[in-house]
Amino acid sequence: MALRTVTTEKAKIMELIAVADRLVGDRLHQSLTDVDKIVLEQALRGSKLKDIQVVGYSQGTVERVFAPRLWKLLSQACSHKVGIKNLRLILEDYSQQAQPNALSVGSDFSENALDRADEAATLAPQDLPNGIGWEGRFPQGSLRESPAQRFIAQPFILENLPAPTSTAFIGREAEIERLLHLLSPDHAAHLISIAGIGGVGKTSLAVECARRCLAASRNPQAYPNVPTFNALIFVSAKLCYLQSFGLLQRFDPMRSLQDILQQIADVLGETELAGASLNEQIHMIRRSLHGTSSATHTPRRTLLIIDNLETMENPQMVLSFLHDLPPSVKSLVTTREQSVFVPVRLVAMPTDEALSLIQHEAQEKGVALNPTERRALLRATGGLPVAIHYAIGQLANGFDLATVLQGMSNPTGDVARFCFETTVNGLRGQPSHHLLMALAMFPTPVLRETLFQVADVATSPDALQGALSQLCQLSLVNQQDNRYGMLPLTQEYALAELKAHPDFAQAARQRWVAWALQFSEPYANQEVKTWHLSFDGLQEEWQNLRAIADFCMTEGWYDELLRLWNNVKAYTYSMGRRKGRTDYWGDRLRWTEWLIAQATQRSHWRTLAEVMLDRAWTLTATRKPRALEEAEQLFEQIQTLRDYQDQPFQTEWAKKMSVLRTQQQQFDEAHQLLDEAEALLNPADWPAGKYARQRVQLLYYRGMTHFKAGQIAAAKQVFETACAQAHEVGWERAVRMTENWLADIAVREGKLDEAEQLLVEGLRIAEQQDDPTRSAYVKRSFAELVQARGNPSEAQRWAREALALFEQLGMPYEAEETQAFLNGL
Repeated sequence: MALRTVTTEKAKIMELIAVADRLVGDRLHQSLTDVDKIVLEQALRGSKLKDIQVVGYSQGTVERVFAPRLWKLLSQACSHKVGIKNLRLILEDYSQQAQPNALSVGSDFSENALDRADEAATLAPQDLPNGIGWEGRFPQGSLRESPAQRFIAQPFILENLPAPTSTAFIGREAEIERLLHLLSPDHAAHLISIAGIGGVGKTSLAVECARRCLAASRNPQAYPNVPTFNALIFVSAKLCYLQSFGLLQRFDPMRSLQDILQQIADVLGETELAGASLNEQIHMIRRSLHGTSSATHTPRRTLLIIDNLETMENPQMVLSFLHDLPPSVKSLVTTREQSVFVPVRLVAMPTDEALSLIQHEAQEKGVALNPTERRALLRATGGLPVAIHYAIGQLANGFDLATVLQGMSNPTGDVARFCFETTVNGLRGQPSHHLLMALAMFPTPVLRETLFQVADVATSPDALQGALSQLCQLSLVNQQDNRYGMLPLTQEYALAELKAHPDFAQAARQRWVAWALQFSEPYANQEVKTWHLSFDGLQEEWQNLRAIADFCMTEGWYDELLRLWNNVKAYTYSMGRRKGRTDYWGDRLRWTEWLIAQATQRSHWRTLAEVMLDRAWTLTATRKPRALEEAEQLFEQIQTLRDYQDQPFQTEWAKKMSVLRTQQQQFDEAHQLLDEAEALLNPADWPAGKYARQRVQLLYYRGMTHFKAGQIAAAKQVFETACAQAHEVGWERAVRMTENWLADIAVREGKLDEAEQLLVEGLRIAEQQDDPTRSAYVKRSFAELVQARGNPSEAQRWAREALALFEQLGMPYEAEETQAFLNGL
């Protein structure tokens, strides 16, 4: 007798939880989460709030976050103040009124029950969201019905949808809109897929759309543009769930067609399948799905969701069954494999949506994150919803952020296993596995031909294309135009696969580096001081080339890095001027530091001198005090190696060291070095064009030295000669640089109109050539010009524009000079 009482009480609690879930769904278009149901169950058992526990969360989180949110949700759904004391009484009253034949729509409702439950004051109108109050849904003067009467008056919908795991669904509105359009009876598609990599949110999206359809089905007037169904059936073949405490195996996944048939029969409640053959069961279910709705006497509209099709025992048989279902049935399939039927393809969440999800999950679980920490989580999770949920859950369980971030990139961790293990295991030994491992070496998407070259799979081109298509179908690889790439978490897992196959890895790495050398070779030996450089195609591959250079440095591949460096050094110098010195020149300095150490160890003195000169020139161009000190040491060391170099190299050394001396305000020594460079400059050592440009450069640096020393007249004379010679050889960039100096001199001479003419043309050409460094210098000169005209506000505008460019380009010394000018206005 006691056991029967316990069983009855448990059933009653489950019934009351179902009543609460339906109330929230009907009124608020939301659902109770698993945590909500756990709190409800213990509260209905009579537990005090301080005794309610939820595994994985602290007692404080339950009391301060989960319980208040649940009471507010139920209060809004019932239009009455709900708390732990009156919770059961209110739900029992709704449950009683919902019994068959308990009352008709027009009968009186027991207001006394709500009065008894409403010991606390009811919610004020301003506390209710728009549309929640009953008086807002019915026009004045209509039949006065109680909340419970409206609760039982809505259509009865057959459904077994799972409860959402969060109080709100974040993002994916474009995908939801497309799915709802496809689910509409106006759209011909009856078999629809949500495809994407594991953990990208396919199941959550399917359930969210189904719940919106369920709300519309119960209240069509409230949601006129959302498809309605008489039955919504959910069948999942998912093998496990990823929780914050690890992978949780499902107790009874539905993996066969028979499981699907039985689930449909259970939800519809009209068919007994026991004892029938498979073909008989299929025919019985088809007839049942083809039946009519008892409420409308029209064909029953059914939404059938098959979750995780790829883990079904016989996916083709399942698809065959779905294809032959009546047209009143819409089948929505989630799968990691792209399919031929109408697809909705999911990729990682966009940055703004992923950050919103991180913020929402953190608030729900009581985790405080600053913007920097949220960004770190975004990078680590790659925008995968399952990884975001897992990471925030780990933080809520007490793990520190560094540990959680490290776990995200662990290829043997819970997230990686959940998303990739089953899929990748099925590829081993196939060409697609080699392609996956080869692609993982590239940090950014690459061309198909490049991938095939590096993977070097001994098979036909058609077979290779088939293997690549298979990776795309499995959502392990993403195609972007004519390039192929992968998500960061996929890449980490694929790199672990590469490490686990050392023979393939060694050969693939050699082909990877060989591709980089072959690809970059046409870009070598370009003149960096012109605007007519040809780096077409290199920018798209730059991040891959950087990764290969870093690999060579890490693995000690000296010869390969030296060749790669010679191929791309002109590009890095030019891009430092155009895009910013911090990244591109930072690479130059990292690589040259390593090459210097390796060349010294190998006694490669000629190479050592060349790399030292390149590094010294880069440091000089930064104009930072510590950089200038290192540059001076390098120039002095190069002087001891000059015997290993030819005369053009010695000319370059003297010219570039003169610039260092000018930066250090050692003007006499700078002129001596320029004299030495002029004496070394021999036409026989240079091609005609390069010899003429060398003469212009020497004049340019001598004019700069005069100007910095305050010798304005001498500077003007030299710059005018340099400008004329630059015109003669068609070196436009040198023309505009010398004219910028001549404009500065004209300002000092009071020739403001002449200065303006030079600067206007200089700025036009600089912007036309997309040279922000030149634009910054010209704008700074414009600021001095308009200041000389007595217009400080306009001077301030030009100076601020120049300052912004200098800061953007990573030129702190020039930025400081410009800021000092601004401060003096």
